[in-house]
Amino acid sequence: MAGMTVQQWKRSTASRLTDGSVDQSAGLDARLLLEKVTGLDQIQQILRSDQLLSDTELSKLEELVQQRLSHRPMAYILGSKEFFGREFHVDERVLIPRADTETLVEQVLAFVSENPRKQDISIIDVCTGSGAIGITLALKLGCHVTLTDINRDALEVARANAERLGASVTLLEGDLLSPAEGKYDIIVSNPPYLTQTWCDQVSKEVAWEPRLALDGREEDGLGLIRKLVEQSTSHLDQGGALFLECDYRQAPTVAALLEEHQFVKVELARDLAFLERVVWGILACTSS
Repeated sequence: MAGMTVQQWKRSTASRLTDGSVDQSAGLDARLLLEKVTGLDQIQQILRSDQLLSDTELSKLEELVQQRLSHRPMAYILGSKEFFGREFHVDERVLIPRADTETLVEQVLAFVSENPRKQDISIIDVCTGSGAIGITLALKLGCHVTLTDINRDALEVARANAERLGASVTLLEGDLLSPAEGKYDIIVSNPPYLTQTWCDQVSKEVAWEPRLALDGREEDGLGLIRKLVEQSTSHLDQGGALFLECDYRQAPTVAALLEEHQFVKVELARDLAFLERVVWGILACTSS
């Protein structure tokens, strides 16, 4: 590989990734790996296509290519993933934020916009992982958000992201809403919701992600969601809302679950693939 130019390396690497069944975005992956090692962005890579890569650069690049050939996700190799226009640090301690989860954030923002309740809105992001959802809401709404996760390692990632992005958050370690005190205007969560069968069938890339953040427990994958919905009824202010991400195959069941627990105006929202991804509802006001 000695004496390779930028362009030669990109072509060779894209071909190797394709041959290694990492072909969905082989060209893009090659460009991003090159940028990580050399600092050359897309335009610079074109302008300096004939620039020779040093032995040190080639060695570092080969190490990253081997990681990608082992199906390690690009987000883990690069150490970051974009979510709602911001870069979030991610590694094997947390789930990689998905574009479809932006639907969850959009639904919360729309609810707040349509229901201006008070100056200081209280929000809790349950199973926060990297903190992408809660931190995004804190920054978009200019409010303080509580982040909870059962995994202390995940909370360390969320803390680092909040500090770097300048979000006002409180971090709580514990199972779902168990560590939370008091009531909130909004509970939002992208909890684990895959069945054990679905977990066993995930792609080689997803297999790198923490199983704890994927397995929703129980045969239908809704064990944690059932528990969270039940807990939510005592942690929401009257008229407060619960927003959940789930699999489209589970959405009708989750909607029925909310209705069983006195949630009203239950709605389902579709993701980028037009699949039902978010279920949310408002806790009915009860006269005491």
